[in-house]
Amino acid sequence: MTTLPANDDAVVKLRQVYASDGVRAAVVFLNSTTVHRFTSLYRFDGGTLRNITFYDRQNPHAEKCDDIPVEASYCVFVRDLHSAFLVSDAPEDDRVEGHANRATVKRYCGVPLRDRDGKMFGSICHFDLSPGPISDRDVELLEHMASLLRPTF
Repeated sequence: MTTLPANDDAVVKLRQVYASDGVRAAVVFLNSTTVHRFTSLYRFDGGTLRNITFYDRQNPHAEKCDDIPVEASYCVFVRDLHSAFLVSDAPEDDRVEGHANRATVKRYCGVPLRDRDGKMFGSICHFDLSPGPISDRDVELLEHMASLLRPTF
């Protein structure tokens, strides 16, 4: 993906929101830039995917979701590939054939979270229960958020 310019309106706003109001507010802002229903940060903890923060556009007061096995999420592909993973129509995508969430989570866009030393420790993602397009901008803004979080971990 191409890098967004530092003066891009969404990049500027994302930095401002993160600096003034923290991770959760930045996740809520990221969600406002996409058509996806959900946006979440996760940490890999062995075979468990631990939720750091979560936003559901239809239930905005929910701040966390349950921890789940990594294998039960498309974040497993981010973990295994060490890079972004996108699925716009899971029931039609052979790469996720046999995956536990294929019939439920039909659209997913996730990128790795890395610590100060560059070691991947989690993922940040958008996802939805309906299929649909994923824009390059969705990925670029997630990657920008991941870069903002890097010094924190």
